[in-house]
Amino acid sequence: MKRLLFIITFLVLAICSLHAQEYSSPEYISMGREQSRSKVVSYPTAEQAQALSAGVVESKYVRPVTEWIRTEEDDAFVFTSKYVIPFMWLSRMAILYVDEASGAYEVFVNGKKVGYTANAFAPAEFNITKSSKEDVNTISIRVLKEHLSRKIECFNDTTEARVGEVYVMSQPVIRVRDIVHKTNIDVKGEFANVELGVIVKTETLNPKRARIHYELVAPDTTVVTYGHRDITIGMRGEDTIKFLAKIPYSHTWSADNPVRYRLNVNTQVEGRYVEYQSHMVGFRTVETDAEGKFYINGIKQELSFQDINPMTVTSEDIEQARKLKCNAVRFKMGAVPQNVYRMCDSLGMYVIAQVPINTKESGLSRRKDGNPSNDPQWKSAYLDRAETAYRTTSGQACVIGYILAEESANGINLYESYLRLKEMEKSRPVIYKSAANEWNSD
Repeated sequence: MKRLLFIITFLVLAICSLHAQEYSSPEYISMGREQSRSKVVSYPTAEQAQALSAGVVESKYVRPVTEWIRTEEDDAFVFTSKYVIPFMWLSRMAILYVDEASGAYEVFVNGKKVGYTANAFAPAEFNITKSSKEDVNTISIRVLKEHLSRKIECFNDTTEARVGEVYVMSQPVIRVRDIVHKTNIDVKGEFANVELGVIVKTETLNPKRARIHYELVAPDTTVVTYGHRDITIGMRGEDTIKFLAKIPYSHTWSADNPVRYRLNVNTQVEGRYVEYQSHMVGFRTVETDAEGKFYINGIKQELSFQDINPMTVTSEDIEQARKLKCNAVRFKMGAVPQNVYRMCDSLGMYVIAQVPINTKESGLSRRKDGNPSNDPQWKSAYLDRAETAYRTTSGQACVIGYILAEESANGINLYESYLRLKEMEKSRPVIYKSAANEWNSD
């Protein structure tokens, strides 16, 4: 009996030690987190998709998670709630979406740890299909009190733990994972040629075939282009369907002319329609010159900024900023809810998105144990935050550039982050004011 108790005690201590070791390394950036993407919401009908776009209300395929019960443990603030998985979801995927939180967090479903992210200041998704069961499920989000990530989050002065928008969404096993697009103005400046891509992914272990229908609709409800493509994807594979369209130059997006088109997409598998999506898309180009001036759709723009809190901003705040002749907003470093970017898209307001990194409390030294910006152990964390900031905002017309970090000295990790963003983004500038005339700032 004593031997059995010794073994159990040893295992418990070993698990606790392993848990501590995980969080003691900046290289442990996530667990169970899906690749970042723009906000995608799946609906059961075209009518619902077009009426709600990326809005989240309870539907056949969406379960908002609300009515949190907050408790406190030694190492975390715990937010607990319930969600229901209906029978019809059992042959589909269940994806948990967490818009943001006040610090690094873990996700537990029915008592089992299914996810973790060190970056709480950008949306994260977790595949909870296997951990969920039909009917009622319990979800807990543990916002960790002390976490190594705070070393690169010196902007985070939050004293009150929180979680942002949370919901569970159902998508088919072969699904539309994301939408991408780019715009080119023709040489005469009369039209814009737009290229759209529908990224399709499957979670099956065998090749899966689907038909993807698409329709691009102008603001006056004219159908610009439509069609479908048949696609076969291998085991857990991914592919992109591309199509082209031409729109009038007068319908390109800018702060003074926030024109958006509607892209409707639906997926058909074995003759059945399994999901509908609708996306509002603004088409525009962004360029900068040697003096740092912005050109939107080829026209120079003088940016006039208004400082706004992204956690409390309303459409009235944006409209008031417009009345004050401001065409851009400057958000405090940290989380910016996705609906704020959509608001800026719809009302016409430029945004330079920020990668949530600030290491001012570590000083400027590049030596060992100095600033994390020059510590190779932090490379994965820096790259992850840069990529996530890009992937979750690149589809927003309002985002015209990226701020690499804030008050974070300089070093190898910011060099690598700059190169990664420039690899992903060919036109929008990447800016780092503290680069001190080094090359990793446009």
